[in-house]
Amino acid sequence: MSLSTKIVLAMSALVMLTAATSAGLIFSRLNDQLIDAKMDELERETELEAAIFVNRIDELRRDVLLLAGTPPILGIARAITSGGIDPEDGSTVEAWRRRLEVIFRETLNSKPAYLQVRYIGVDNNGTELVRVHRNRPGEAIQIIASGDLQAKGDRPYVQETLRRAPGQVYLSAINLNREFGEIQRPRLPVVRAGVPVYFAGHVYGMVVVNFAIQPTFEEMATVGGRTHNLFLTNDRGDYLRHPDPDRAFAFEFGQTMNVVDDFQSISLILDRPAGALSRLSEDGDLVISGRVVPFGPPDLGRRLGLFVTDGIEYATAVAAEVARQVALLFVLLVGIAILVGVWLSRLAVGPIVRLSDAVENLDRDNPSLVLPDGVSGEAKHLGEALVDALEQLRQRNLELEASNRELKQFSYIASHDLQEPVRTVTSFATLLDENYRDQMDERGRKSLGFILESCTRMQALIHGLLEFSRLGIEATPERVSLEKLVRDVAADLAGVIEESGAMIDCGPLPTLTVYGVEMRLLFQNLIANAIKFRRVDTPPRVEIGATQDRDGWLITIADNGIGIPPNQREKVFLIFQRLHNRATYEGTGIGLAHCRKIVDMHHGRIWVEDSDTGGSKFCVFLKEVRG
Repeated sequence: MSLSTKIVLAMSALVMLTAATSAGLIFSRLNDQLIDAKMDELERETELEAAIFVNRIDELRRDVLLLAGTPPILGIARAITSGGIDPEDGSTVEAWRRRLEVIFRETLNSKPAYLQVRYIGVDNNGTELVRVHRNRPGEAIQIIASGDLQAKGDRPYVQETLRRAPGQVYLSAINLNREFGEIQRPRLPVVRAGVPVYFAGHVYGMVVVNFAIQPTFEEMATVGGRTHNLFLTNDRGDYLRHPDPDRAFAFEFGQTMNVVDDFQSISLILDRPAGALSRLSEDGDLVISGRVVPFGPPDLGRRLGLFVTDGIEYATAVAAEVARQVALLFVLLVGIAILVGVWLSRLAVGPIVRLSDAVENLDRDNPSLVLPDGVSGEAKHLGEALVDALEQLRQRNLELEASNRELKQFSYIASHDLQEPVRTVTSFATLLDENYRDQMDERGRKSLGFILESCTRMQALIHGLLEFSRLGIEATPERVSLEKLVRDVAADLAGVIEESGAMIDCGPLPTLTVYGVEMRLLFQNLIANAIKFRRVDTPPRVEIGATQDRDGWLITIADNGIGIPPNQREKVFLIFQRLHNRATYEGTGIGLAHCRKIVDMHHGRIWVEDSDTGGSKFCVFLKEVRG
C-alpha cells in the first residue's frame, strides 16, 4: 500500500471520526430536547384533563346543593310530620312528591350522565321518599312508585351523609354501581354526592345524586393524541381507567391491578397531596407524566391519580429520521473520502466543526438552524438534514403556539359572552329590589340579596378570567431595576401599608431583562397578599431579597403572616382557588395564578416555604428574557 494511499485512508478516517463525533453530540442534544418537549406536552395535557374532571365534580356538588334547597324538600317534611297536610300551604304529601318528581326528572333530562336523584328519609331504615332514575347514561327516565322505594339506611354513603353539617356535601369514592348489593352489569363507575336535609333542628333526610363518571373519563381521554394512553387511579393507585378495560376496578373483585406495579418510577406522585411529575419508564420505552388531582370537600381527602404515557419512539421520531438521513450521508461520505481523501481532509473538518458550533448555539425556544458560510459536501448534506429536522420541530412549536393562542382567544370570547347574561340578571334583580322589595317577605328579600351578591361575584370572576387570558399578550422585554420596581409598588400600596402599619424591608435587587409590566404585577400581588393575610394585632413585615442561582435569580418575599399549610401550597396557584372564605378575606382567588403564569413566561418557577418569622416565604426563580 503506497504512502499516498495510507495518507488518504488516514485522513478519510479522521474525517469520518470527526463527523461521527459531531453527529453524536447533535443527536444526543436533539433527542434530549425532544424528550423534554414531550414531557412538557404531557404535563399540559394532564392539566387540561384534571380541569375537566374537577369541573364535572364541582358541577355535581352545586347541583345536589341546589336540589336540596328546592321547596318540595321541606314541604314533604312538613306534610309528613303534620299528619299528611302541609300546614303552610295545605299541600298533601303526594302533591309535594309529584312536584319533586318533576324537578328530579328535569334534572336528569338536562344531565344525561346523572343516573339517580333521590330524596331519602331517616325513618324506616332510610327508606327513599322520592326516586327518579335511569339505568345507564342517556337512557329513558323512570319515576319509581311509592311501593317500590327501597331502604338505604345500611349504605355507607347514607350514613356518611347524615353525619355532615347543614350545607356540607358528602362525595363518595369512585366505585362500581350496585343494585340490591350486586355489581351492575355491564360495569358502571359512579360517584355519589349527598347533602343532609335538616328540619326543625334535626336531620330529616338527604338528597343523593348518582353520577356516572365513565363519560367524563372518556372525555378526558380525547384530550391527548392518538398515541397517548390515559390511566386513572384512586388514591391507593388502583386502576379506575386503563386501556385494557379488564384491569379497571379490579379491586372491586378482590384483585390487585395497581399503577405501582406498572410505573414504579412515577407512582411516588401518589404520596403527594397534589402536583405533577414526568419521568421515563424503567425500561426507557415510555414517556410518562403523572398528576394527583384533589377533588370534593377537602376534609374527605378524595384524590384522583392521572397518568398519561406516550412511546419514546413517537417523542424522538424526528431524531430517528435525522439519524437515517445521516446514515445515508455517511455512506456517501465514505465513498467520496476514498476518492478525494486529501481534499476532504482539508475542507471537511472545518465545516463540520462550524456546523457543530451552530447546533450548540441553537435557540431552545426557536430551534432554527442557519448553515454557516463555507459549508459544503457531506457537511452541507448533514446540515440540510438537520435543517429539515429542526424545521419540523419548529413547525411543531408553531402549532403548539397557535393552539395556545386559540385557547386564549376561546377564554376571552367565552368570558365576554358570559358577561351579557350576568349583566341582564343583575339589571332585572336590581329592578326587582328597587320596585318590589316592599312586596316581598323576608325570605324573598334574602334570596334576592343572594342573587345580587352572586352576580357581583360572577362579574369579578369573569373580569379575573379576562385579565388572566390577556396576561403576556404583546409583552415586551426591557431592562428593569427590581429595586425601583419594588419602590413603585410600595408607593401604589401606600394606603394599605399605612393602614396596616406594614414594614417593607427590601435588600439589594438586580437589574434584569424581563417583562416589565408583568413583573410589576408579580411583586404587587405578592406584597399585597403578604399584607392582607396578616396576623391579628401584629403589624405585617415583608422582607424581599435576591441571590444569583446558576443561570437565573432566586427572589424571595417573606412575611410574618398567617402562613399556608404544606398540603395547600400547590392549590394556591390554581385559578379561582381560595383557602379562606370571602367574609374573612376578600378577593377572587386569581392573584397567585397570575403570579405563576408570569413566572412561566420567564421560564422559571414559584413555590412556597415557611418563613423564619412563622409566615410564608414565596420563592421565585427567574431567568432573564432573551432579546
